[in-house]
Amino acid sequence: MKPGNKDKLYIYQRDLKRCFYCGKKLKFHQITLDHYFPVSKGGTNDIFNLVTCCKRCNKLKGDFLPDNYERVILQLFLVAVEDDKIIGSGLNIDNKKLKEELLKVDRIESITDKFIFQSDSMRFYIKNNYVIKVVYIGGFK
Repeated sequence: MKPGNKDKLYIYQRDLKRCFYCGKKLKFHQITLDHYFPVSKGGTNDIFNLVTCCKRCNKLKGDFLPDNYERVILQLFLVAVEDDKIIGSGLNIDNKKLKEELLKVDRIESITDKFIFQSDSMRFYIKNNYVIKVVYIGGFK
């Protein structure tokens, strides 16, 4: 599922209208979207895995996996949660409580055909910007 223009505009604004890699100021029609965690290595089209970049940087990066990918994707994920871009789908938890719990995420557990994020007490399965599954793993007080 490719991002629509609404998501592309969100990513462009989130990245301050600049190339994520070189910082060059870009007009909307100049941007390309790069998968920070490359599709060839299992990356998805979720908005927290897409960054604005110029054509030159997109070509240079190719399918290179940056060393800091976990930290960067986690940071972009938390911004997307804060901006209400990650929501639940068919879950037994309301979106307000879900958002509170998502903001506690502190690591990526796994990347397959979906991203799996984890906090001390919950594991969240994310696909196409939706939380599709929540697993309670303990740590409640």
